[in-house]
Amino acid sequence: MSVLMVTASVSLFGVPADSPLSITARHHPVPRQRPTRRAVEPLRAPVETAVEVARGRIRRSYRLEAAQLLDRCMRARREDGIEDQALAERWAYAQDRLTGNGRTSLQPAVLQRVIAWVTREELAATEQALAADRPFAAARFALAADRIDDRGTRSAFLHARALYRAAEKSLARAAEVGEADARAEAPDAVGPADFTGLTTEPPGSAGPSANDPRRSATAHLQRADRCLRKAIPMILRASADPGLRLECDYLSDSVERRLHALTERRASTDRMAAACACLVDYDAFVRHYADQALRSPADRSSFRSSLTALAARIDRLLARSPAGSAEARLLTTLAAGVANMQRAFTV
Repeated sequence: MSVLMVTASVSLFGVPADSPLSITARHHPVPRQRPTRRAVEPLRAPVETAVEVARGRIRRSYRLEAAQLLDRCMRARREDGIEDQALAERWAYAQDRLTGNGRTSLQPAVLQRVIAWVTREELAATEQALAADRPFAAARFALAADRIDDRGTRSAFLHARALYRAAEKSLARAAEVGEADARAEAPDAVGPADFTGLTTEPPGSAGPSANDPRRSATAHLQRADRCLRKAIPMILRASADPGLRLECDYLSDSVERRLHALTERRASTDRMAAACACLVDYDAFVRHYADQALRSPADRSSFRSSLTALAARIDRLLARSPAGSAEARLLTTLAAGVANMQRAFTV
């Protein structure tokens, strides 16, 4: 109770005018004080803490709790006479999230700012993974951001960059395997054309045919193709942001060029796989007939017809293979070997 309030109450209860208390009140009046507004600074920290708690609620899909908490923060700011635009945007975002249907009354730029605020840990982790050249980890972090809100343009752009970099790494790995293939597919690697002098691995051995590096190259190319195709819708989503449009255009052109080159590369790999299948069949002929005498006419007839079918396959593949390519060299050598076998059994 202030001094002024005490004096007024005493006068009401009949204190004499010449009382020391009355004289003190007349000669030393207490100045009238205006009602003070609550201090602003001490309230800033609790409100900001509550906003962070609400952000955690949004991240865990506790939308009603987040909206209620932000609503109390808005009332506290209004009581303090503070205009907090960022808090107003986050409050509106939380109210929109209550419906759960993806619609929003926020402007696109405002929506992207709030989504970046909600998913800042995932976005930071994505950028760090990209800087460390870990594109697959970056893609996982971007997916985590989309699980919180899949309307973010920044997360979509970073996800597209991660997928493009992952495709580049897969293509580089396929190129490394391809160099080993080129050495393995040289004509000297096939062995003598005459089947009687060709030594092959016994069935079940861990030789080149059991662990064919070309299969590994095909897997890397398939992974690169998947990454590039998944990046396309991410680029489209990110291009809706005017601030990312130029970067998205450049990334889109790069993806299209890679896809075109990859299509050509996969066609070449498919041709090589078909040629290797012919090589496996050629080796099967050798393993089956090298140590067995073809005594009956039926055996010799069956062997000749099988060789004729294999020669036809080799000729068809050779006609579709570019001249001088690795698969063309392999098929040419196989064709010579099959021809020698056919001549050996027509004698």
